[in-house]
Amino acid sequence: MRAACTKLGTEHLVGTTLNVLAHPCPMCYGSLYYCSPDEVVFLTSRDAYEPHYVDDRRYFEPATFYDEFAKEWQDRRLPMRQEHRPDIRAGAVDVYRFRQEPNGGERSAIAAPTG
Repeated sequence: MRAACTKLGTEHLVGTTLNVLAHPCPMCYGSLYYCSPDEVVFLTSRDAYEPHYVDDRRYFEPATFYDEFAKEWQDRRLPMRQEHRPDIRAGAVDVYRFRQEPNGGERSAIAAPTG
């Protein structure tokens, strides 16, 4: 994905087909949704490669990740909390506002997905 985005000069892969080795992991899956190719073609499934894949992550198990991800963030196994200090929160929003200044301050997308 990174090479395709770099070559095309955009983070949107609308109009493309990406060929990958295996069914995308959750992190790649999120990236695929973000860059929005027309199609993803994979050669092998998670069930097929699972016997050859060792994962010792604390909060991640391929078999349960999608159920975990579907939960509200407060109910997930990975402990998270939102900081409620107004002075810090305003600065965090300013980061996003600053990023949009080159676009006239308006939220916009280049070649946004249409479907």
